[in-house]
Amino acid sequence: MIQITSDLVKKIAEERNEILQIIPLVWEYQPYNAKLIPVMGPEEKYLGVWSLEKAPIFKDPWIENQKFYNNFSFTIYPYSFENYQLLSQEILSLKPETCGVKLSFGTGDRLGLVSSAHLSVLKKYEVFPIVAQQSPRELKKTGRTFQSVLLDAAWGAFASGFRGRFGADADHIKDEYYLQQAIHSGYSFYTLDVSDYIEKEFMFQSEWDLNQTYQKMNPGQLDLLKRYSGRSYSLGGGFQVSFNEENLLRIVLSLYPVLGFIEQMNSILDERLTNYDLEISLDEGEVLTSYETHFFLSEELHRRGVDFQSLALKFPGSFEKGIDYRGDLNQFRENLRGQVLIAENIGGYRLSLHSGSDKMTIYPTFFEETHGLFHIKTSGTSWLKALETVSVFNPELFRKIYTLSWENYSENSRDYQVSFKINEIPADLEYLPDKKLQDFLKNDSVRQLLHISYGLILKEYREELYQFLFDYREDHCQRVEENIEKHLKTLRSYSFE
Repeated sequence: MIQITSDLVKKIAEERNEILQIIPLVWEYQPYNAKLIPVMGPEEKYLGVWSLEKAPIFKDPWIENQKFYNNFSFTIYPYSFENYQLLSQEILSLKPETCGVKLSFGTGDRLGLVSSAHLSVLKKYEVFPIVAQQSPRELKKTGRTFQSVLLDAAWGAFASGFRGRFGADADHIKDEYYLQQAIHSGYSFYTLDVSDYIEKEFMFQSEWDLNQTYQKMNPGQLDLLKRYSGRSYSLGGGFQVSFNEENLLRIVLSLYPVLGFIEQMNSILDERLTNYDLEISLDEGEVLTSYETHFFLSEELHRRGVDFQSLALKFPGSFEKGIDYRGDLNQFRENLRGQVLIAENIGGYRLSLHSGSDKMTIYPTFFEETHGLFHIKTSGTSWLKALETVSVFNPELFRKIYTLSWENYSENSRDYQVSFKINEIPADLEYLPDKKLQDFLKNDSVRQLLHISYGLILKEYREELYQFLFDYREDHCQRVEENIEKHLKTLRSYSFE
């Protein structure tokens, strides 16, 4: 059947002047006594269906190309969101599920091409895979939607024969519009980014200014002051979290809008869904998350009935995109140890590490101190593996991508925290031999430049890049698998033996 299907698809592709390939895998589709075979082009994906049914099984069939064999008809259907919904009603493993409070690992896929590679690695380890993971910022830059991201992630499961469980994370949600879009698309995991709602100026105000603000506080804020003022909490091992007049006033004033935002978003989720994972993200704020801030926010959310499964804090050190951790590892470990004590004493959630791509230096510490109860998010590392594949097999395209990124550094760096200076790296690669390009991509400044430039790169070279990665799909996926495996193996000595 595989060979017959391959020949038919090749003929259909020629008739339609399209590029199509089958993935040699057959799914039994019991309701219609049908057999499904994944079919794909450089960007588009399709369902190849052998069936005894005369009526269409899915929406919008390519009837004009219908072929027959031993009373079976073969039809190609678009892998649309509507057809995905029909498909996942019968193949339940294609629907994202909740993770709860357990060890999990997120692998964002900006191109929508390598979820199968992610799953092939993650299924070997005792982690819950979150393979649809994208933020509104990334959606805007890549021209995608929450629906298309979920479609691509589910395709990764379908095209690889994966029958396990996976999650879908609507990452860094800051408003109701994107929250509703993610709910409608069927996501299982929602990360609320509160950075825009933190009134950070109160963290730096003078004592005199704070006292002036105190006189204008509303009843809700005053109730919070009364509830926690002068309280001290012993969390074991001599570790205490204490609230005095000044630190509590700063926390209440800065986080009061945050509490309102989280309650509003959580209420919408409760109205629309019976089960979901919720994460609260503080990591993109400008101020390190103090022990008191962590305790106050978690305790107050639980008091208000907000059930969240993970919390992303802003830890000491630098978590820049696409490169390893920069900072004092001992300071990170000491801070993390206290944060873990707070989480364990309050209970019901785990800590989450954002910008986790390539942060190998702190992985063992993070696992050890959290006792294996955490969530890690990676994303840009797989994007960089795509560009590595380009650097090896299409040096000309890589050089064009690099030059475009270098020339537009100022524009691309507005949305991301990076520390490198553009004059640290060459403006063009004219004098660099092709065989040196892959090693050049190991440079931290180069990695960061290309990491933050993905939106403009896709805008300029989308069709060329997708066609190339389609032609070199096996090598691309192999590089992604090896990279994600490296991330997981760094944790292995603690968690997966």
